[in-house]
Amino acid sequence: MKPTTIKKSFDCLAFKQTSQEKMAEDMKNLSYSDQIEYLQKKINESDLKLWWESINKQ
Repeated sequence: MKPTTIKKSFDCLAFKQTSQEKMAEDMKNLSYSDQIEYLQKKINESDLKLWWESINKQ
C-alpha cells in the first residue's frame, strides 16, 4: 500500500517558526517588563483576544 501524499497550501510549522523568529527579533532588546507589555499589546490586537480573556479570568 502506497502512502497518500497531500499537497499543502499552508505550512503551519513554517508559519509558527517565522512568527516566533519575528517576535524574538522584536523583543530581543526589551526588558522583562517591556516584553510583558509587548505581549499584552499583541494579545489585545489579536483576533484571539476574547479567547485569551476567557481562559484568564481572575
